[in-house]
Formats: sequence, structure tokens, C-alpha cells
Amino acid sequence: MNLTDGTRVLQGDELDLRAYLRPVWRWKWVIVLIVAVAAAGTYFLSSRQPKQYVSSARVYISVADPTAVVGSTQPIAAPTPQDMQNLATLFTAQAITAAVYKQLHLPAGSAGSLNVSPLQAAGGTETSFLVVTATSSSPSLAARLANTYVSVFLASRRSAQVTQATSDVNATQAALRTLVRDSANADERQALLTQESQYREVALNPSAGAEPTETALPPSAASSPKPARDAIFGGIVGLLLGVGVAFGLELLDRRLMRVSAVESTYSMPVLAVLPHVRNPTPTHDGRPAIPPAFVEPMRSLRINVSMAGGQRPTRTLLVTSGIPGEGKSTVVRDLALIYAEAGEAILIIDADLRRPSIARLLGVEPPLGLAQVLRREVGIAEAVVPLHRPGARGVSANGSNREALTGDPRLRGSIDLLSYGECVPNPVGLLGSEAMKSTLTAARGRYDIVILDSAPLLAVADTVPLLELVDAVLLVARLGLSTRDTADRLTALIERVPKANLAGIVTNDLRGGLLDERYGTYGYGSRAQRATASAD
Repeated sequence: MNLTDGTRVLQGDELDLRAYLRPVWRWKWVIVLIVAVAAAGTYFLSSRQPKQYVSSARVYISVADPTAVVGSTQPIAAPTPQDMQNLATLFTAQAITAAVYKQLHLPAGSAGSLNVSPLQAAGGTETSFLVVTATSSSPSLAARLANTYVSVFLASRRSAQVTQATSDVNATQAALRTLVRDSANADERQALLTQESQYREVALNPSAGAEPTETALPPSAASSPKPARDAIFGGIVGLLLGVGVAFGLELLDRRLMRVSAVESTYSMPVLAVLPHVRNPTPTHDGRPAIPPAFVEPMRSLRINVSMAGGQRPTRTLLVTSGIPGEGKSTVVRDLALIYAEAGEAILIIDADLRRPSIARLLGVEPPLGLAQVLRREVGIAEAVVPLHRPGARGVSANGSNREALTGDPRLRGSIDLLSYGECVPNPVGLLGSEAMKSTLTAARGRYDIVILDSAPLLAVADTVPLLELVDAVLLVARLGLSTRDTADRLTALIERVPKANLAGIVTNDLRGGLLDERYGTYGYGSRAQRATASAD
């Protein structure tokens, strides 16, 4: 399973949690924004809601039906759970509700809402207590509503018992009237008289079979809304939404953000990883210098390039990219300085005849260059400019370097430049000409390495003829700028040139982060001074 940046989630039998966390870290500010908006919006909406107050009363039920005990000689059984559920339902019967609001002198339903449920004991078992909970916009009205429901409910149970007892009294009196007053019926009459007396006693002192154990009191604070609590909940929902958005954006984003994504997409090795630095083309005492963070990656790149040709040494190297802005000219500049550090003689050729930049990065602007050489207007010795000599303190901005092509051993560790000369509207013919082949042949015989800076392959077709004229091709891909589509088009284009020898990729502009990737055996860090690299 892979994420969109090509980072493998499963490595062997180990789960790489960084593959899941990287999209979250990458889009962290989007997530933070969503969380903040969700929490703030929830707080605002919650604070605008009307306040609600909750007050509760408790009622103990000893008899499920008080009318059933009138005249009964059987032991009174405790109410069953089903009885408690039925009583909770009867509590809010229409007749009781009407009587409650009549006592409150309010329109029906205007005081608030009521919830009645059996009290749950430990373990989830129901007790013989009913909890009467009233919710209202007023704390006093919430308490009154709960207490009034309790009193009306108990009154209705007593009234039902009175009705039943009165009915039993009448039935007993009717039975007495049917009996003849004689000694044979004396016992039966006495029993009926006793029952009548008991029924009258019940009618005079009815029992509801229940009693309140806890009176509802006006609450001191509103139960809702709770803006702070709701904001926390909204923030949690926003966090989940933000993470989902982050993974969605990751799936839709075609940019290559990880080193491993570059390697898997191009299907070729990454030869060097260059970290992000503030100034990739610094100078020291007027001479071009290499950023400290680039030193070890560039040394590794030089060794890897030398091995790219196998048995055949790499003497001509074309550095290009898919689109502008990926840093190929910077790679050419700093790689040449590394070759010079190793004591080799280097010639840089600016083969980008439309938008040249290598001369500017080196701090020179020669009047002659490759365009004049290819048109046979000048010789290569007249156009080459010496840039770096061992022990030199400065850079020659123009002037010829006729010694550069002599192969003088004193020029070991030197850098010469064959600049672009002049911009050409359509340089494809010049770059693919026999003159270009002759120029490269002459330079190959006199320099240890010839590095060509070229136009982006996908921007114009100028660089295509050069692919088969050099020993190796080096691609530069900038993280966050190169895309999967760019990589697919670029590799398809190079595959159409059978003689092109693609050495590998230089990944540029790696920005350190919390989940920074440690790629292969290449060492780099977020601190420039600690950047390290090693050959594979």
C-alpha cells in the first residue's frame, strides 16, 4: 500500500507510521484552520442558543396500582420493571398534563419538557424509584414543573383509589340490603359491615401507593448551552474533518514531495539529495563557493556520476530538468566546483541558448560563447573563459583562455566556461549539428569532465539532440515543483532517444521537517552544517 507521495507504508513486516502522519504534517495548517473554524463556529452558535435549566424530583413507588389493594387480603408485591415502565408512561398522560398546566396557569406545553424514567441501580437494574426531570427556560419554572407533575400524579392515584373504594362501599351496601335480618345471616352481615367500614376508611384516607423522596429545586446554572464544551466537541469534529481533508488533498496533489516518490516515479536511482538552503550560489572572497549543506551530497554525486558509465568513463555530462525552476544550473555550478576540488579540469558549456543562467550564477558575462562557436564565427579557444585556477583570488569575467585547451597539467583543478554567447530563437539546428559534435569531441579530449547546462526538456525541444551526444544525462527534480505528470512525460521522452544514457536523478530543495525522511545511505539534515553524504 502506497500513499500518493510514493512512501511505502509497509516496509518488510514493519508498519511505517510516518507514511500516515506525513499528509497530516504536510497539511497541518489546513487542519489547524479547519479545527479553529469548527471550534469558533460551534462556540458562536452554542452561545446564541437560549438557556435551558434542568430540575429533577424522585418518587418512590410502593404499589403499582393503588386501586388493586382496596379490600385485598393478599400481601402487596413490589412493582415489576414493566410496572415501572408503564407508570413512567402514565406520568405524562394527557389528563395529567392538562391538570399540571391548569395549576401552573400556563398554556399547555409552554413551561418546558418532561422526562420520566425508572432510576437505574448499579449493574443496570431498575429500582422502584421514578426520576422526574423537567427542562425549562427558567430555573424556578423547571422546579415547579417537575414538582407539579409529581403532585398531580400522586393526586390522580389517590383519586382513583377513592373512586374504587366508593364503588366498593356502594356494592357492599347493596349486598346488605338483600340479606334478611335473622340469626342465620348474622355472620355474613357482620362481614359485609366490616368491609364497608374498611372501604369507607380507604375513601376517607386514600393512599397513592407512592411518595416523593426528593423535591425538585431551582438549578443554580443552566444545563445548556455550554459553549466551551460544545467548542471542544466542535474542535474534535473539525480535527477529524481536517485529517480527512488532508488525506483527500494528498490524493489529489500530483506534486512529488518526497525523495522516495521521485525515485519510484522516475524508476531510476536518486544520486544525490540537496537540502533547502537560503543561498545555493554563495561567493567567498569574490569566488564562487558551495553552500556547506551541498558539499557532501555533491561529492557523492561526483562519485555516482563517474560510475554511471560503467567501464566507459563519463567525460561529458548533460544536466537538464523537465521544467524551468528545478535548479539544474545551480547543480552544474556546484558540481563543477566539486570536480575542481578533486583536482580535475572542468569545462562548463551553457547549452541553454534561450534563457541562459549559468554565466550569471558564476558572476561573469563573456561576450562570446557557444552560439558563435557553432556558427564557426570564432574558435572554441577564443570563446572559453577561465573561471577558476588553483590559488587564484578572483574570476576573469572575459578575455580568452587559450591555455585551457592545451591539456597543461597546471590546469588541474580548474574551471573554464563556454558561455551561451547570444540567445538564439531556434537553437535546435545548432545544438544537433556536426559543429556541436566537434566541439564536444575537442572538449572531451582536453578536459577531465565537460558539464553541459541545457534548456528544460519539456519546455522546448532544444535539449533533445544533446541526449545522444553526451556520455551521461543527469536529471534534476525539485520537490514540490516536479509532478508525476512531468516525470511520466520526461521519462517517455528520454526513452524515445535510444542512445541516451540516463545516469540518475538529483533531488533538489528538500525541506527539513518533523517527519523528515532519511533516504537510503544519503545523509542530510535540517541544519546545513550537519549535511553529510556517502557514495552508494
